[in-house]
Amino acid sequence: MNRIISTVLLALCLVPYSASAKETEDLYSQLNRAVIRLEHFETIQKEGAPKLITQNKPDGTAFFVQNEGNLFVVSARHVVEQLYDLHARVECLNKKSGKKEVILLKLPRTRWIFHANKGDKDTHYVDVAAMRIRWIKDRTIKSFTYGLPDSKNKDKNQLPTKDPSPPRKILVFGFPLDIGFRLLEQRPFVRAGIIAMRTGKKFLKMQIGEANKFAEERCFVIDAESFPGNSGSPVLNQTSLTDSKLQLLGLLSASNQSMDFGVVEPVSRIREVLDQAKKQKDEDINYWSLIKK
Repeated sequence: MNRIISTVLLALCLVPYSASAKETEDLYSQLNRAVIRLEHFETIQKEGAPKLITQNKPDGTAFFVQNEGNLFVVSARHVVEQLYDLHARVECLNKKSGKKEVILLKLPRTRWIFHANKGDKDTHYVDVAAMRIRWIKDRTIKSFTYGLPDSKNKDKNQLPTKDPSPPRKILVFGFPLDIGFRLLEQRPFVRAGIIAMRTGKKFLKMQIGEANKFAEERCFVIDAESFPGNSGSPVLNQTSLTDSKLQLLGLLSASNQSMDFGVVEPVSRIREVLDQAKKQKDEDINYWSLIKK
């Protein structure tokens, strides 16, 4: 990636996709099935090894959103705008056996929908991308619900119609590339912070590659430590007795050199890209396959 990138809970607010019964998982376990690490395959040859080895190389973070029977994967545009296809290893629940499984989600690079605002010579593009996918039979995951005001899911909507303002406590769930130790299984890393600034105009200048451009005007800044690999992470509210509903407030787009704060694309931009992706033509693509142990 060519930019410096980032990073009282209640029992449960996420919605199971393609499930009939309520589940009683804690919030972190549910988010482990809603937030995914984007990867690509890389073939290498280790020193002294006779054969080439294919391994998973991490690219960033993404998450699931559902809307009226449609399932989407959402991430940052700069994460998915690659010359290669991406994939994710997704934890799901087998409805027949009741056991958790890990399945491979294939994400063809040609299927990503980018926000219509492509930026200009002074301002960076809106850094949000989405892809509409088919679901796999007899399995469930977790997803954020995008319910329109006139839909049957309006009471379950987790994508607010109004962008958040500072100061507001937030959580960031993502997959840092290197946190100093190895995990036997993928688990999202949680950071806490607050929304620190929102300007409503071209104000914040970021260094992206060799160019200095303004962040687009709706972006806001969070005071939360972040790591390379967190780009595309969902930014959520910290729930409390007065703010009990889990809400998707935006996605992490970038951070500064010291990684003390992050730049976030707001939920309004996510909603706009999802509205574009709903119109995406369906293709006969096998998105899912079981991972053989």
